[in-house]
Amino acid sequence: MSRSPGSRRYALSISALVTICLLAVAGCTGQGTAARPTGGQGPVRGGNLNVAIPNDPGSLDFVAKPNLLAAHMGDMIFEKLFEVDKNYEARPMLVDAYERSEDGLTYTFTLRKDVTFHDGTPLTSKDVVASMKRWLTGNATGKLVAKQVDDVKAADEHTVRFLLSKPRYGLIKELTTSSAAIYQAKSLEGVGANGLTTPQIIGTGPYRLKSWNVGQKIIFERYDKYVSRGEEDWGGQAGAKHAYLDTITYLVVSDEDALVNGLKAGRWDYAMPSNEKYETLKSDPSLTVATWSSGNVNFILPNRNPASVFHDVRARQGLNLILNKPELNAVGGGGQDITALTGSFAMPANKGMHSTVGADRFQAHDPAQGKKLLEQAGLKPGQVLRIVTTKAYPQLAQWAVVIQQELQEVGVEAKIETYDFTAMLATTMTRPTEWDISMMMYNGSMTTPAQFALMQGFDEQGQAKIAAYDRAADEAGAKAAVDDLQTYIWDQLPGIAISQSKFYAAYTARLRGYDDFYRIFWNAWITR
Repeated sequence: MSRSPGSRRYALSISALVTICLLAVAGCTGQGTAARPTGGQGPVRGGNLNVAIPNDPGSLDFVAKPNLLAAHMGDMIFEKLFEVDKNYEARPMLVDAYERSEDGLTYTFTLRKDVTFHDGTPLTSKDVVASMKRWLTGNATGKLVAKQVDDVKAADEHTVRFLLSKPRYGLIKELTTSSAAIYQAKSLEGVGANGLTTPQIIGTGPYRLKSWNVGQKIIFERYDKYVSRGEEDWGGQAGAKHAYLDTITYLVVSDEDALVNGLKAGRWDYAMPSNEKYETLKSDPSLTVATWSSGNVNFILPNRNPASVFHDVRARQGLNLILNKPELNAVGGGGQDITALTGSFAMPANKGMHSTVGADRFQAHDPAQGKKLLEQAGLKPGQVLRIVTTKAYPQLAQWAVVIQQELQEVGVEAKIETYDFTAMLATTMTRPTEWDISMMMYNGSMTTPAQFALMQGFDEQGQAKIAAYDRAADEAGAKAAVDDLQTYIWDQLPGIAISQSKFYAAYTARLRGYDDFYRIFWNAWITR
C-alpha cells in the first residue's frame, strides 16, 4: 500500500499523543490546600479508606498499559529512583546518593540499603537495571531518553550507572515518571506485551496488593516492613511516606450520579467527579472540595496529514482565529475555579515547563481573517470539514458542537462524527484521511519536553528546539529553551490550546492528612 510523504512520522506522533492523552483524561497530579487535622488530633493508625474510582484500571503495569488511574494506584505500590515533590522538583526516593560526572555523560546512583520488596527480598542494582532497560525500550518517554543512553549497568549490588552519549539536562526529572517504576528483575523475565500478572505486582512502596476482584474492587494493605525516608517537608510523592491506614479499598463506581450520592451518604470517603458536579459538591457542608494546582491542558487537534487542509499551517492559524475560546470553555462546567483561559502548555505550578509565550496568539480572535487563511490553504467552496469526537467524555462532545457552530458562522461547513472513545482514538491514529479536527486533553504536569506528545514527530526545526533543552547546562538555559519551544508550537500549531482545567477531589470529614496531591493516601488517616 502506498503511503503519503511524512505519513509515518505523522502516525507515530499521533500514537504518542494518544498515549499521553489517555493519561490526561483520567486525571493528573496536583498540589492544593492540604486537609489538616482539626481539634488538635494527630495521625490515627488503622482502619480502611474507601475510594471510588470510575473504572477498573485493567493493569497496574504502567509500562505495558499506561493510563493515569493505573499510575495513581500503582504509585502506592511501586517506587522510582526519584520522585517529584510538591513543587515538581525531583527528589531521591530509592536512591541514597548520586553523582553526575563533569562532562554530564555518567550518572552514578547509590541505592538505599534499607529497601525491600513486598515479598521481603532486598532491592538490588539488578532490579534497577532490568527495570530501566525495560523503560528505555518499552515506553514512549523512555525511548526518547534511550537515544542518548549508551548503557545502564550495575557497578555493584547497590550501585547503578547510566552511561550517556550526550548530556541530557532532564534525565533526573524523567526518572520520576510512573513508567520508570522499579520492578523485581525476576518478574520482568519473559514479561509479555500484556505486562505483569497480578501475582507479579510486587513493589517497594508503603502498600501492597491484597486482592483484586476485576470490575468491582481492589484492596491494598499496609506493607509493615516498609522503611520510610525521613524528609517530612518534601510533599508530593517525595520524602516520608507513613502508612497509617490498614487498607485502602478502591471501589469501581461507573455511574456518576451513584458516585456523588454514595459520597454524600458516606459509602466511600473520596472521589474525583466531573466538572459538572463541582458546584453541587462544593455547596455540601459535609464535604471538602479541593482544587489542585495541576490538571489538564485542553486543546483542539488539527489533522496535519497531507490528506487534510490542516496540513498547511495557514489553515491551522485560521482555525485558531475562528475559535472563540471563552465560548468553548463556557460549556465545560466548574467555572473559574476549574478552568483558566491560558495558552500555556504546562500548569503554572509546573514552573520548569510553564511559559507565557504566545499569549497574544492565544487571545487573537478574528473569524473573518481565519476563513481567509483557510481558503488560502486550499479550502474549497462547499468543502465539509470532519470533526471527530466522543461522548465518553462529555466535554469533548460539547467542544465539537461549539466548533461546528463557529465554523458555520463564517460559512465553513462542518459535520460531527461521534465514536466511542476507543474508536475515536483509532480514527485519529490509523485513518488520517477520514478526519480534519479532533480534540483532547493532556497532562499539564509533565516536567520535560520528552513527556509531551505534542513535542514528538516534529520537523527538523522542532527537533532542534527539543535538543536545545536536552543540552541545557542550567535552569536558566532550560527555561529559555522551553520559551523557544512554546514559540515554535504557537508558530506551527500542532495543537491549539484553548484552556487549562484543574482537577479536584471531594472527600468526607473522615479523611485527614490528605494533601491533595492526586490519589495518594500515604500520610493520610481516617477518624473513627
